[in-house]
Amino acid sequence: MDIVAKLMAISAMTAQREKNVTDLNVTLLDEAEKEILVEEMFQIAEQKVDETFSQMGEMILDSEGVLLLGLDDDSPLGLNCQACGFSDCLEMSKVVKEDIFQGPNCIFRAIDLGMAVGSALRTARIHNVKVEVMIKGGLAAKRVGLSTSRVVLALPVYLE
Repeated sequence: MDIVAKLMAISAMTAQREKNVTDLNVTLLDEAEKEILVEEMFQIAEQKVDETFSQMGEMILDSEGVLLLGLDDDSPLGLNCQACGFSDCLEMSKVVKEDIFQGPNCIFRAIDLGMAVGSALRTARIHNVKVEVMIKGGLAAKRVGLSTSRVVLALPVYLE
């Protein structure tokens, strides 16, 4: 399974991006890091009284491995398209909001992250491996410092 997860990471890193900039953070968690992530999922479930965090924590616990895909740099493309909700890219880049995830984020950078996830999923499918895409898993990973990315998604990998 480790080989497939590494191939998924390569697929994500080599996915097409708008500016061909390496702004993607790809991390394959080891067993100890996976346990930290699961524990955080359970803690968030209790804090937020949201059982879905526990359910996803159980899924991660049952996985063969976890790949984190995150967006590191969010310098806007300079198109001034206003898809981010700001009048131009300069205005967007002046605003910094930090909760667990950081924002605002250029829509095209978010699309780049989505394309990287899609490439990783395609590789998993080719090798008959099941993968979930978890926003909440990424949120937990960010909270415990397993990722420094602005936005991160967790992709637990399972044998089908």
